[in-house]
Amino acid sequence: MHNIKNLFVHNLSLKIISLFLAIILWFYVAGEQKEEIERRASLNIEPPAGMVIITRSTDKVDVLLRGPKNRLSLLPSDLRIYYKIEGIEKAGEYSFTLSAQNIEVPSGVKVVSIKPSTIRVSLDRLIRKWLPIKPDIQGRVGEGYRIVKKKIKLNPNICLVEGPEKVLKNLKYVYTSPVKVTGYTKSFTRRVSLRPLAKGHPSSSEIIEVSIPIERDLVNKEFKDVPLKFLLSSFNFFFKTSTKSVNITLTGPREDLERMKKSDIIAFVDLSELNPGRYKLPVHIKLPVQISLLSEVPLIEVEVKDISEWKEKQNVFSPSLKE
Repeated sequence: MHNIKNLFVHNLSLKIISLFLAIILWFYVAGEQKEEIERRASLNIEPPAGMVIITRSTDKVDVLLRGPKNRLSLLPSDLRIYYKIEGIEKAGEYSFTLSAQNIEVPSGVKVVSIKPSTIRVSLDRLIRKWLPIKPDIQGRVGEGYRIVKKKIKLNPNICLVEGPEKVLKNLKYVYTSPVKVTGYTKSFTRRVSLRPLAKGHPSSSEIIEVSIPIERDLVNKEFKDVPLKFLLSSFNFFFKTSTKSVNITLTGPREDLERMKKSDIIAFVDLSELNPGRYKLPVHIKLPVQISLLSEVPLIEVEVKDISEWKEKQNVFSPSLKE
């Protein structure tokens, strides 16, 4: 038993050092063991000066890498491949091959393969063009209201756009990003960006101030044969006229005019200050709030007579309003 104890404690410090070295050696050997891993890498392509990429066959590639485990662990999480296109001056379809030189990896790591390795791109000339701006209005304003489209204002209302010649050549204007108007009943102003010309092709970084004018949704409606009333101030007078009703056109909020009836309109002629004679007088129109007369004020011919001269009782009206 004593011999066994001596076996463990004899040269104890030397044994501890040996164990420590053995552990370090194990980690070193384990770290130097080569492995293969496959990673998804983003493809960054730089077009030639004065040109732009319209389409590409892919945005990402699969990269197979081999190397010691401890070196592979140093790979960035967002692995990227860079390729610069050179020596091309004309628009068209082109292809190129990716290689290990297009990707940066830690020393000791080897690029085994890149799939797909052949990339196809469509190139076009990069041009600039001044274009007017239009707002992209989305949604519907509150019920009974409308957008006054002719009064919409944009500041600025034109911008210098840069993009592919194929896209810009026939483009007449550029849109803003969406301006939401759902439920609005008052005018408002928004600051918005411009909509991209196409996927991956921003039109401009300029910010546009869009002013949206909103007002009540006014409509017009004609009312025919609205009965006339006549106001007299004395029982000593009476009148004669061939006009018993008028046709008028009103304007106002859609929902109010749709509910309005002919009986809601009071049309009268004021004879209270007149002496006997012939007159051409305006018709007074009393309307509900928010409703107004759109057509011209009707004029009618009236003859006021003294009752002592004319004994007929026809069409005699009291000082109150009567039809």
